Amino acid sequence: MKKLWLKIGLSFFVLFFIVMVIVGLISGELMKGVYMNMKENQLQDDAKILLTTTKLEDIDLDQDADKIQADLVPLEDKIDARITVIDQSGHVVADTKEDPHELGSHMNRPEVQEVLKQGKDVGIATRKSSTLGYSMLYVAVPITHNGVTDGVLRISISLESVENAVHQLWLSLTLVFGLALVFIGFISAFIARRITRPVNEIIDVSMDLANNRYYSRITGKTSGELQDLSLSVNQLAQSLEKQMQEIELNQQRLSGIVQNLVSGVMLIDQRKLIVMTNPMMEQIIGEKDLTGKAYFEVLKSFALTQLVDQCLEKKAFQQEEITIYFPRELILDANVSPILSKTGNVTGVILLLHDITEIRRLENVRSEFVANVSHELKTPVTALKGFAETLLDGAMYDEVLLKKFLTIIKEESDRLHRLIMDILELSRIEQKHVSMNLEQVDVEDVVIATMDTIRPMAVEKEIQLVPPILEKPIVIHAERDRLQQILINLISNAIVYTPQNGEVRVGVIENEANDTISITVTDNGIGIPVKDIDRIFERFYRVDRARSRHSGGTGLGLSIVKHIVESCGGQIQVESIEGSGTTFTVTLPK
Repeated sequence: MKKLWLKIGLSFFVLFFIVMVIVGLISGELMKGVYMNMKENQLQDDAKILLTTTKLEDIDLDQDADKIQADLVPLEDKIDARITVIDQSGHVVADTKEDPHELGSHMNRPEVQEVLKQGKDVGIATRKSSTLGYSMLYVAVPITHNGVTDGVLRISISLESVENAVHQLWLSLTLVFGLALVFIGFISAFIARRITRPVNEIIDVSMDLANNRYYSRITGKTSGELQDLSLSVNQLAQSLEKQMQEIELNQQRLSGIVQNLVSGVMLIDQRKLIVMTNPMMEQIIGEKDLTGKAYFEVLKSFALTQLVDQCLEKKAFQQEEITIYFPRELILDANVSPILSKTGNVTGVILLLHDITEIRRLENVRSEFVANVSHELKTPVTALKGFAETLLDGAMYDEVLLKKFLTIIKEESDRLHRLIMDILELSRIEQKHVSMNLEQVDVEDVVIATMDTIRPMAVEKEIQLVPPILEKPIVIHAERDRLQQILINLISNAIVYTPQNGEVRVGVIENEANDTISITVTDNGIGIPVKDIDRIFERFYRVDRARSRHSGGTGLGLSIVKHIVESCGGQIQVESIEGSGTTFTVTLPK
C-alpha cells in the first residue's frame, strides 16, 4: 500500500502535469498561429511593395511576359521567397524558381481563385508544392489595371523555416515545462509530506490504540482541522488509557479475590467448556489446567453435573448440598448461577463450591458435646437427687448411712464442680480470654513441683514417677501455672491409664536448632487403639469410659491441654502402641 504523502504528491503532480500539457499545447498552437499570421502579413506587405517597385500594374502581362521574367530573375538571390506572376486566365507569366512555360495553369490554386474568382484583396493557402515537393505558404495579391484585375502576384516561402521555428518553440516550451514540473514535483512532495505528516501520526497513534498501547500521543504541531483532530485523538487516548487502567485494576482486584477465595469457583461458557477456575476449585476437584475442558469431563460427580445441567435448562439459580467421593470424600455446598444476556439467553454459568466438610464435622462434634455434657451432668445430678431423697425418706436417722450418703453427695458435688470448671476453663481458652503472664520459668523445677503435687495419686496405684535428668537448667519464657496445668493433665492421665506397679516417665529436651523445648510424658499403660488416636483431643472422648469415669475424670483434660499448648504457640503429638504404652510430646517455643 502506497504511503499517503506519495498519493497526494502524485495527485498534485499529475494535476499540474495535465494542466501544463494543456496550457503548453494551447500556448504552442497560439504562438504558431501568431507566427504564421505574422508571416502571412509580411508576405502580403512584401507583395504590395513588389507591385509598386516592379510597376506590374502598368504593364500588359501577356505582351511583356519576357520583360517581367527578366525583372524578377535578379530577385531570386536577394529574396528568400518564390515570386510568381499569373495572368487573368491562370497562366504563369513569370516565376523565380521554374520556367513559366513549363508550368501549367494555376487557376485551380486556392489562393489564385480567392483573388481572381472571389475578388478578395489577398489569397492565402498552405500546401505541399507539386513542383517543389515541400510545404509552402502562398500569399497572392491582385494586379489591377484601370480598376480591373489583370492577374495575380503570388509570393510563397518554404514552411521549413516556419516548422523549424515552431519546433524550436516546442523544444523551449518542453524544457521550461519540464523544469517547472521538476520544481512542482519537489514542491508537491514537500507540501504532501507536510500535510500528511500529522495525518500519518494520527494513523500511527490510532493503530497504537488498537494494539493496546494506550500511552501513545500525537506530539507534532498542526493547525486548523488537523489540530482539532489531533486534540480529539489525544483526549480519546487519554480517556482509553484511564479506563483501561481502571479495568486492569478491577481485573487484578477481581482476580485476587477469586484466586484467594476459600470457595471453589468455575466459569462455564455456553459451549459447556470451562473458561476459568481458581486454585481452590482445582484443589477440590483434584486436577489442574482445567481451562478448555468440558465440565462434565472434569466433575466426577453425577449430582454436580446434573445440577449444572438443570441451571442451563431452567436458566435459574440452583443450590444443593452434595457429597463427592473423589479425589477424597467431601461435603460441598454447591451453587450454580446462570449468566443471562439482555435477550434472556444463557451465555454461561458460575459454579461455586464451598467445602462444608469441617462445618458438618464440627456440627456433629457439637451435637456429641451437647449429648456428652447432658450425660455427664445428668449422672452426678441424678446421684445427688437420689441420695438426698433416700435421706429424706428416713435414712438420715441412721448415722452410718447418713455419713455414707453425705460422703457420696460430696464426691458427686466435687465431680460436678470439676466438670463445670473444666467446661468454663475450656471455653475461656478457646475464646482466648485467658491472659498470659509470661515469665522466665525453670522447666525442671515445674516438672518436679507437678510430680510432688500428683504423687499421692501415683502412690495409691504404686506407680513410679521418673523425673527428667538434665545436665543444665532449661529456662523458657512462659506462664508457670499454664505449664503446670499441662503437666498435671498429662501425668494424671498417664497414671489413670497405667496399671498397678507401672511407670510414668517425664523427659525434657532442648532443641537448639529451632529454639524450642520438647516435654515428653511416657507411660507403659494400656495404650491407645489406632482408631482412637485422632479423636483423643475431642471433648468428653474417652478410650476406656468405665476406667475414666471411675477415676473421676471429666473427659476434657486433653482438650484443655491442646488448647493451652496451641495458645502458647506450641504443638502436641501422641505416639501409642496398644498394650505397650503411650508418649505425649509437647513442643513449646523458648
